[in-house]
Amino acid sequence: MLARASGNAYVQPGEVVFVKVDLAMSHDAIAATVGELFYQEFGIDARVWQPDRVVFVADHFIQINDIRSDSRATQMHQQMVQFAQKQGCQLFDVVSPGDAAGICHVLLPEQGLVRPGMVIAGTDSHSCTYGAFGSFATGVGTTDMANLLAMGDLWLRVPATLLFELSGTLSPHLSAKDIMLFILGQIGCDGAAGKVMEFCGSIIDQLPIDERMTLANMAIECGAVCGLLPVDDSTRQYLRRHMDNATELEPVTSDPGADYERVYCFDLSQLQPQVARPPKPDQVGSVSDIGDVAITRAFIGSCTGGKLFDLAQAAAVLKGQHVAPGVSLFVVPASQAIRQQAEALGYLNILEQAGAHILKTGCGACINAGMGILGANEVGIYATNRNFKGRSGHPTGQNYLASPRTVAISAIHGKISDRLPDATESLI
Repeated sequence: MLARASGNAYVQPGEVVFVKVDLAMSHDAIAATVGELFYQEFGIDARVWQPDRVVFVADHFIQINDIRSDSRATQMHQQMVQFAQKQGCQLFDVVSPGDAAGICHVLLPEQGLVRPGMVIAGTDSHSCTYGAFGSFATGVGTTDMANLLAMGDLWLRVPATLLFELSGTLSPHLSAKDIMLFILGQIGCDGAAGKVMEFCGSIIDQLPIDERMTLANMAIECGAVCGLLPVDDSTRQYLRRHMDNATELEPVTSDPGADYERVYCFDLSQLQPQVARPPKPDQVGSVSDIGDVAITRAFIGSCTGGKLFDLAQAAAVLKGQHVAPGVSLFVVPASQAIRQQAEALGYLNILEQAGAHILKTGCGACINAGMGILGANEVGIYATNRNFKGRSGHPTGQNYLASPRTVAISAIHGKISDRLPDATESLI
């Protein structure tokens, strides 16, 4: 992909190349700064190189503006909207029509903007999510994006690739979040630093697209620049539902006998539900080994944990149950389309009946910008991607990471657990 995008017949790890980008994305938390740099460096009358390949999304400050007046957040949002409209770029705002609103990493695939073989850059580290569709997708900084908006290219040091072969049969009670937490526990937060994480194996074949997006999404938690998954029939079916011309797909596949820097082989048949202790996503162990950890907060949402599959997991657990006294459970669908589907399928009603608070689509507590954040000395379990100190609330708060299913079960018990109440077993 990088060779094709840079006009070379072949590239190898370590080379620095300029690649033509197929899609660029920024959001309300950083787009204003990108716009300021763009005009500062290229002139007030400068024009974006190809507006239809540039996307701006309002998602980071949606909830914070609902619960309190934040003039800086409002100003940054307005500046993003003004830049997008002046330049004629694609804009997904809070007032976008129909279901065209949501967290950028979920919204762009929904809108048919991501396809195999693309090179995609976004001003967000979790832009690697798009690698679930066979694209090279990576996060970049404000300066790189300002240059990209003007020139249409990006300099990259070609990364080495690590192959993760996931085999066995995954328990139906486990998810991609458990897999990524397990991998983090094995290789650490720097285990794939500056590299590509390529996933393959029988486990991938068993995972729906929502789950594959979680694998690609959390590659950055291992330090990777991109998470890459194969394009198969499941991928093509998803793309055909969301694209007008999916028949033109041209996936790029790994060469037979490709030279990987390292190959990891994990048989996940015996994998147990995983949890990451604060303050890092790689402080991982089985839920059964965590001990007695009482919680006051539970959160199911974000680009990692707010997809339809995630909400289905939570609803299956919470049907006929109720959140424990003293625990607040917050659920945030990752896009407006997901919210509509979850409502039609009855998931939201189940969650609300169980005592969950359903919030407006957006990043919210994942980035300490909405309801559900941790107060001083509070303990919570979150289906998000990071649990660094202060990431989702007060610096003294303790944030544990787990799958949406484990978060829901923990909310019922009032403590971290993966054991369903007896009456719930028959519902799963």
